[in-house]
Amino acid sequence: MASRILLQRHRGYVLRLRLTPGSDIRAYAAPIHNFEKYDPKIVERDWYEWWQQRGLFKPTPSGDKFTMLLPPPNVTGALHIGHALTLSIQDAIARWNRMHGRSVNWVPGTDHAGISLQSVVEKRIKRESGLTRHDLGRDAFIEKVWAWKRQYGDRIKHQTARIGASLNWSEEYFTMDPQHSQVVRDAFIRLYDDGLVYRATKMVNWSCALQSVISNIEASYFERLSRRRQPRTNIA
Repeated sequence: MASRILLQRHRGYVLRLRLTPGSDIRAYAAPIHNFEKYDPKIVERDWYEWWQQRGLFKPTPSGDKFTMLLPPPNVTGALHIGHALTLSIQDAIARWNRMHGRSVNWVPGTDHAGISLQSVVEKRIKRESGLTRHDLGRDAFIEKVWAWKRQYGDRIKHQTARIGASLNWSEEYFTMDPQHSQVVRDAFIRLYDDGLVYRATKMVNWSCALQSVISNIEASYFERLSRRRQPRTNIA
């Protein structure tokens, strides 16, 4: 289908648009700024909103499908330079595939982070009120966890948007959403039924503070040269 190039002049700026026959110029009205000193915060914010409003980050109905997941950041805190690097690389891949006519679906999300999130919330409660999660009770503590998720989940989304990542926000997810939680449970049930995961007596890393088992990567190892008296334990 033939197309034409339209040059729109406004306050000394030239906007270059490629329009197909029958297109409405109003639908392509891009943000135009006129200020003495360039302000990247305003320009980048307005362009990102313009991209989103026109659904430019959503998959197109035609073209080969290209789907990519953003490794979900933990809601334990804000994004850091490592996240920025990952976002930049994936964004370049997503935009490159769009330029080649593929239907790109780059899906964002956040991770609940399990024990790590519980730990940071407990530390905040202890610092602010001197209480433990046992003092609060289960329901009150869970509400504190969700309040943390809302605070840092929104912050992570804002940081990601400020970078300019072309994610399909209409499919944003959280790993504790009911649908995703059900998928995880179903997967573990299938693994158990197939004999690929099982229960057995093993050495574990027990946290006396968290009253829970933690993984090897969450444990700090150090050597003791002196003898230490160990309680006698009967293992059935």
